[in-house]
Amino acid sequence: MILDNNILAHIGNSPVLSLQGLLPAGSAQLFVKLEGYNPGGSIKDRAALNMILEAEKSGKLKAGGTIVESTSGNLGAALAMIAAVRGYKCVIIVDPRTSQHNISMLKAFGAQVEIVTEKNPKDGTYQEARIKRAHYLADTLKNAYMPWQYGNPWNPAAHIDTTAVEILNDFPVAPDVLVAAVSTAGQITGIGKGVRKRGAKTKIVGVDVKGSIVFGGTKGPTAVTGMGLGWVPANLDEKVVDAAFLVDTQPCFSTVRIIAKKFGILLGGSSGASLFVAINQALNLASDKVVLAISADRGEKYLDEFYSDA
Repeated sequence: MILDNNILAHIGNSPVLSLQGLLPAGSAQLFVKLEGYNPGGSIKDRAALNMILEAEKSGKLKAGGTIVESTSGNLGAALAMIAAVRGYKCVIIVDPRTSQHNISMLKAFGAQVEIVTEKNPKDGTYQEARIKRAHYLADTLKNAYMPWQYGNPWNPAAHIDTTAVEILNDFPVAPDVLVAAVSTAGQITGIGKGVRKRGAKTKIVGVDVKGSIVFGGTKGPTAVTGMGLGWVPANLDEKVVDAAFLVDTQPCFSTVRIIAKKFGILLGGSSGASLFVAINQALNLASDKVVLAISADRGEKYLDEFYSDA
């Protein structure tokens, strides 16, 4: 029995699931790392904890302070959870697209939730207004700290010596291909740097949705929570990304519905993006090769979005 008095001790060491039987014989072996098993429900637990711990060490976040951030869901939940455990106030800025499930989760952890409604008239997105409000609160609230997940180096650093090490320890030989969705670019940059640091020759593949401009393309509305930026985040290190793909929304959702019915696991939409590309990579490699997809979160919070036929 494992006894702990701090739920944050259980961040990391997420399981890896084989998807054997999904693909035709002769395809590469396909696996998925299930980051939804972190206590806050996503891979963002890792980055959130690292950013807060480093802010404490540097004095940017002091006892009794307030954590402020703009986030569509997973990072907000992670920050709210950590704030509850470590005794901080927390204000999360969201927009009307944020699900009621995510808002309820934030409030359950004690966070204050602000919803901005100002759209960018050119593309109908809320990112600029959310970020503007978060910066204003960070500048005006006493003892406030804004992690700024998009450009905080402690975001990707969270993965260099933890997630990457776990992945290399999970397999007798490093995976031939690793596929990860891009949101703030923290996970793909950190994992990529981590495996490179240890000499692995793993091909790092980034995935984004159409409507995002991280890997090029035209900015527009996106429907996959946690994906789709109107700018290139400072966290992105293109030198560690060997290939990048833009995918449509529908394959992301269709993929996770197939996985649910065949393997009994509910995954989020960004996981569908990673798996869709990972499947295509595996179909074009020999059976002695290994492809690993990173699943950023679980799917229960999206049941009414893309698991429903309604």
